[in-house]
Amino acid sequence: MTDVLNTDVTLQIGDQQYTGWKAIGIGTGIEQLAGTFDLVCADRWAINGQPRPILPGKPCTVRLYGVPVITGFIDEASPSYGPNEHSLNIRGRDATGDLVDCAASTDGQSWEGRNLLQIANDVCRPFVIPVKLDGPVGAVFRKQAVSPGETAFEVLSRAARQRGYLLVSDAKGGLLITRTGSRRATRSLRLGVDILSGDATFSHAERFARYDVIGQDNEALNEGSEDLAQQVKASATDPAIRRSRVTVIDVPDATDRGVASQIALWTAANRKARGERAELTVRGWRDGAAPWAANTLVRIDDPWLGLAGEYLIASVAFSLDDQGGQITRLSVTPPSSYTPEPLIEIEAA
Repeated sequence: MTDVLNTDVTLQIGDQQYTGWKAIGIGTGIEQLAGTFDLVCADRWAINGQPRPILPGKPCTVRLYGVPVITGFIDEASPSYGPNEHSLNIRGRDATGDLVDCAASTDGQSWEGRNLLQIANDVCRPFVIPVKLDGPVGAVFRKQAVSPGETAFEVLSRAARQRGYLLVSDAKGGLLITRTGSRRATRSLRLGVDILSGDATFSHAERFARYDVIGQDNEALNEGSEDLAQQVKASATDPAIRRSRVTVIDVPDATDRGVASQIALWTAANRKARGERAELTVRGWRDGAAPWAANTLVRIDDPWLGLAGEYLIASVAFSLDDQGGQITRLSVTPPSSYTPEPLIEIEAA
C-alpha cells in the first residue's frame, strides 16, 4: 500500500482530532442500525510522540470531509509493531450499537395506547440516545410488550415495521425513524462510466409459489364470539416459482381478510425483491458534495448485471484501494426489499 496517509477522514475524541490513516474501513446500512469504523494509523498515535492513549469506551465522532458519518464509541484498540513500523488499529460503532447489544429496560415492560415515538423515547432513554421521527407519528398501539431477553432494537423494530418505518442511525449519536428511500442520489451510476466493478445475485432460495396467511377473525374477536378458532385466510402467488413451494404465515394479531391479503401480497413482493441484490464499486466517497449514504435511491444503468431504473442503497462501505485511492462499495436492491410490513394494528378506542 502507498505510504501516503489519508487526511479526508478525521476521528474526534474529546477535544482532540486525529487524522492521517494508512487503512480505512467505514460501513453503514439499513440492516445493521449502527455504523462501524475500522481505522489504522501509522507508526504512532500522535505525531508529537505522546504515549498511546487508552481508547476503548471513549466517545468519538468519525467524519468524512467534515461530515459526521458515525458518532458513538470506540470498541477496540489493537496496537501492533514489527521490525520497521508500529501501528494502532481502532474500531468502533455508532451509539445506537447499544440498542442492538443490550436488553430493553422499561418501566412495566409494556405500553398501552402509546404511539411509536413515545415508545422509542422510553426504550432509548436509559441509553441517552435521542430519537427523531421523520414523518407522521401514526396511530397509537393497542398494546406493545417487551418479551424476556428482547433487545431494545428488537422491541423497536417490531413496532416500527407495524407503522411502516425503518430504524437507522442519524450519524450524530441518535436514532432516526424514517421511511424507505428518504433521499435521492444527485448522480446516476452507469456501466463503464461511474461503476468500476459489480456483481449481482438473483436468488429463488427464499421465495415461494404461494404465501398463505392465516389469522383470527377481527370482528369475531371484538364481539367476544365463542368461535375464536375461526380463521381467515388469504393468499398471494409468485408465478416464477415452482408450484410445490408453499409457505404458511401465522399472524399473531387479530386481523381480517383484507389485512391478511395485504400481508400476503407484501410478503410475496418483499421476498422477490430481496432475491435481487447487486454490489457495485465506484470511485470516490461522495455523491455530489456529501458522502454516499444508505437508504438513498439511485438510478442505475448496468446492462451486464441487468439493472435498469431506480434502486435502493442498502449499505455503504468506504475504503482505500492499494494506491490509497478512495473506493465506495454500494449494496443495492429494489426499493420494495425494505418496505416495512403492512399495518396490522388499529387505533385505540
